[in-house]
Amino acid sequence: MSGSLAMALLAAISASSALASHQTGDPRYLVKAWIQKYDKSFVHATGWCGTGDLCTLEVGEHDIRIRFFLSGESYRLSVRAAPDDPATCCVFADRSDEVLVGGGSPHAETLYFRLPDELADKGRVEFGTLFIALEDLR
Repeated sequence: MSGSLAMALLAAISASSALASHQTGDPRYLVKAWIQKYDKSFVHATGWCGTGDLCTLEVGEHDIRIRFFLSGESYRLSVRAAPDDPATCCVFADRSDEVLVGGGSPHAETLYFRLPDELADKGRVEFGTLFIALEDLR
């Protein structure tokens, strides 16, 4: 039992350091993101954001982008899919590419597929829900 716990811990440390290698500056936030798709499958990732105003975290085949404001309390959030994904995701409830998050953690946002203009009047098609938690390390 303790052997499997040690292996899990080593895997988590390796994953965290691999994510951290793509960031610059001192860590400011520990970011945990989870995308629960409409079909109940999910992907998740944990990483950290430095002191810059833009942070990107890869969650499955999606890039979660967080753009911080000077206050650090609120941020803009966007989700980008892999460029070769035939069903393009993701827009938010108001069909925008970004949403303003005024604070609070954890936070949840429903994600929708980006429909072509000729289908936009048919309503929204849900992709899933993004759950995100930021922990200030300072």
